[in-house]
Amino acid sequence: MKLENIIGNNDFKKVNEQGGTFIVATFFNVKTKEVISGCVRDYDYQDCRHDIDELYNMPIDFEAKKEYLHMLGIIQVGDKIQVFKGRKVPVGTIGKVVNIRKIKDFYKRTVATYVDLDNKYSTNIDNCKLI
Repeated sequence: MKLENIIGNNDFKKVNEQGGTFIVATFFNVKTKEVISGCVRDYDYQDCRHDIDELYNMPIDFEAKKEYLHMLGIIQVGDKIQVFKGRKVPVGTIGKVVNIRKIKDFYKRTVATYVDLDNKYSTNIDNCKLI
């Protein structure tokens, strides 16, 4: 499916938009789990031949974005997770994510990402899975 076909289709929701002079948007259909990505604005061309204003001006739907991130397996604040490996937190522990924090080294590089749970446990995000 092409980006132009999304204009009349209310099933596709905008979940992401990124770029500087070449803006790419991602659209997600919640019903069919279909993902389409493409250029919606290109400032390098003065004649606006690559611009799709209807899609560029479409607001991001945060409900659809949350489902899109869950489909990708990305854990967000407020998600219910289960610990499936590790040694500091009992395996099988279920909790709600309260905070996600990054552990950085001396050079400000991210070394690990930890999640804080509502039951006062804290573990590496790699030890968890969505429920």
